[in-house]
Amino acid sequence: MISNIMKDNLLYLETWMAYNPKLREQLSIENTILTCKINNQLESIDIKNFYLPEMLYNEEFRKEVANELEAEDLFQIIKIYIQTKEIEEQEKKELQKASIIKNIEIKKEKNIEFLVITDHLGKKYRYDTEDNEKIIQIYNEMKQKKEIVTLKELGSVIQNGI
Repeated sequence: MISNIMKDNLLYLETWMAYNPKLREQLSIENTILTCKINNQLESIDIKNFYLPEMLYNEEFRKEVANELEAEDLFQIIKIYIQTKEIEEQEKKELQKASIIKNIEIKKEKNIEFLVITDHLGKKYRYDTEDNEKIIQIYNEMKQKKEIVTLKELGSVIQNGI
């Protein structure tokens, strides 16, 4: 049974080939595998999990695919699109497993200052350092660049930057 994603993918590929017949000379699709003849060799990529019509959000791509785009170029764009989506999905999975920092504060116990880092699950981590303010500054800088900072990311920056 063919998925709705693949139905749309096939529809769009057929439409692109109708507008640009040169594509049909080098591109073919069998089941979920898109194949392109590049330098007399076949390259293939599975497109079953990726919604190719999303690529049409790019206006320049829409113009090119209809008229001027070569089959090899289209195949490489699709390949990069799919690889990018795979990387994004992997990063999302890793982020879901990671401890996201919700708060960092300096505590003092027996005249010893240390950091207490609280993650999104409420778990607290103690970090002993002489550079408490510096660590908080690094965290705030990271948080300004992107909303979510994980313990692993902060640890990596601390390890490589101080």
